[in-house]
Amino acid sequence: MLDATPTVSALDYRDIFELRGRLYHQAMQKVPNARDNEFLNVVREARITPGMTVVDVPSGGAYMSRHLSDVELIGLETSQTFAELATARAQNVLLYENNQFPLKDACADRVLSIAGLHHVRDKCEIFLEMRRILNPGGRILVADVAEDSFVRRFLDDFVGHYCETGHSGWYFGASTRAELHDAGLNIIGDKRLDYLWCAQDMEQLADFCRLLFGMTLADTSTVADGIRNYLGIRELGHQVGLNWQLHCFACES
Repeated sequence: MLDATPTVSALDYRDIFELRGRLYHQAMQKVPNARDNEFLNVVREARITPGMTVVDVPSGGAYMSRHLSDVELIGLETSQTFAELATARAQNVLLYENNQFPLKDACADRVLSIAGLHHVRDKCEIFLEMRRILNPGGRILVADVAEDSFVRRFLDDFVGHYCETGHSGWYFGASTRAELHDAGLNIIGDKRLDYLWCAQDMEQLADFCRLLFGMTLADTSTVADGIRNYLGIRELGHQVGLNWQLHCFACES
């Protein structure tokens, strides 16, 4: 473990990914199935069926599109970089600002948010917008790093040490439950999702994480050591996986 004080980032989501969104996208292009378990876990929790309108926010480079078919998928982003990368892949991603979505009321059957909201300090405005665009009987799924988790320690201690932008966040916990309630949402599911990020070998897995988190101050070997020390790994025969975890809230209006 690192003894040094973790680097603290004062940047918000848009600023962070304008700086390192292309590295993040490079990781997702090089190992596109690394986070399959993450996306599929949320899809299962959301109970998505064909014909639904699904909104993904923030959508990054529209990575959810690999895991959903026979639905209308709308991505929302504040990062121009991510929006351009998604458009280049012929994916439908709209830019928004000031926590206001460019969508009409009651237009979505499902609203998903995976691992982006820890870069947002005040989540209540986002949750209010999610509720506004949700159809009656629709469902919101938000999944992100928990404040008391080993993943948070990896991000703020290890990633923060080797990423030029640092890493800190406003993670899921009791305050998130309060913000969801304040937005008029009813929490119907509240659980931890445990799963693996996978690659063909440790070198590929470490390189994926180095690019994804913008750890330009570390080499692949250093990142591999950090993964072992903070997260732990599992040998899967033809693959290797690192332990990962998000906290997931399922909500209705």
